[in-house]
Amino acid sequence: MVDLKKISVFVFLAALFLMLLVGNASARVSIFNGTITEGDGYQINNYVIDVSSVFVEANTAVFKVYEGGELKKDTMIERNDSIAFDFEEGEMELRLLSVYGGVLPVAKVFITVSDYNIGNIYTSGIVDGGHEHATYSGTPVLEITKTVDKNNILVGDSIKVTIAAVNTGNDEAKDVIFTNPMQESFILEDIFVEPASTTSIDIGELKTIYVYILKATEAGTFTLKPTTATFSNNADQNFPPATSNTPKVTVEVLEIPKKTAVIEISTDVDSVSVARNDQITATVHLKNAGDAPASFVWIEIAVPEEFEYISGDDAIEIIGGVPKIYMDSFGPLQEKEFSYTLKAKTLGTYTLISKLSYEYNNDVDFENQKVSTESVTNDIYVQKGKYDDLYEQPVYIFVLPIVAIAVIGAWIYHRYKQYRF
Repeated sequence: MVDLKKISVFVFLAALFLMLLVGNASARVSIFNGTITEGDGYQINNYVIDVSSVFVEANTAVFKVYEGGELKKDTMIERNDSIAFDFEEGEMELRLLSVYGGVLPVAKVFITVSDYNIGNIYTSGIVDGGHEHATYSGTPVLEITKTVDKNNILVGDSIKVTIAAVNTGNDEAKDVIFTNPMQESFILEDIFVEPASTTSIDIGELKTIYVYILKATEAGTFTLKPTTATFSNNADQNFPPATSNTPKVTVEVLEIPKKTAVIEISTDVDSVSVARNDQITATVHLKNAGDAPASFVWIEIAVPEEFEYISGDDAIEIIGGVPKIYMDSFGPLQEKEFSYTLKAKTLGTYTLISKLSYEYNNDVDFENQKVSTESVTNDIYVQKGKYDDLYEQPVYIFVLPIVAIAVIGAWIYHRYKQYRF
């Protein structure tokens, strides 16, 4: 069951607490009870109550109330009289308790505030010389600007970052501490300007805070981190941190053009028709049409079995029974020709193939690029030779006439011997 007695006690205590809160909010609270010499004043926050004049014989005094150095109230009151005036969101009252003579006359006053949270009082006390010697506090406003000298760079390039702050408020910014975080994807190369651990910025003052160099280490679009500052005013009031803008920097990778070695190869023959057992001359043409030198250049001449390699330029070597050409390097726009001679052995239609392989460095990749290609001649027709018809006849066609001639010769020689005697 619900304990109604306990609930009633709880409600009563809660109500009493609320009443106390309301009473404290509207209650009159004593601020000062003491003496102020003529010509001096009493400061509460940005308000100063000057004791302008004291008339001991008349038990009166003249009080002037200033807010931020601006006169708000000027009045004379008698002993035990009081004046009231607005004080921030509440009300302040000053009562003249008594006046005294001496080297300088003195007024004893009692100062109270109502409808005001006294926790908001940050400055209070006697001001020698009155309001003209008071230190007024306001609201410093720091505007922090971060700029870069370039917004588009390449990886490995640098930017100069400048951070400045201006105080656009109505009070000095004191105990200013700047925080500038490190930036990912950049490295700090150099620092030209950096602040002390704490600094101050006067009203309207523009101050360069940082100047430094960042070097980009990778590609991308980056938003620079904001610079922040904590600060207070002349009354040692702290304010929310100020934050800078965040410029963007786009970092790109330099596209290095790749060099290439492009060896063009072609093979020509001095005739596309050759008789069997006759010779034909072939020429291999090379030209590097690229902008990089080629290396380890090999040319292999694929000789058909129906041909016989006879001879060739000195650069052509027979390696493993195959004619080959080797060059350590072949520069851009360089041209060369190599010729060789073959003998046709068998009737038919053939082509000559020149196989090319080489390497080159494109100035970008670590490893060499490897290329293989080949050239093929037009069809070469091997036809019958001048005496090929005779070679194709049966053997007896050649033997019988020879035998007949031999027999006839032997008979003539025999008869010659008979008639000789």
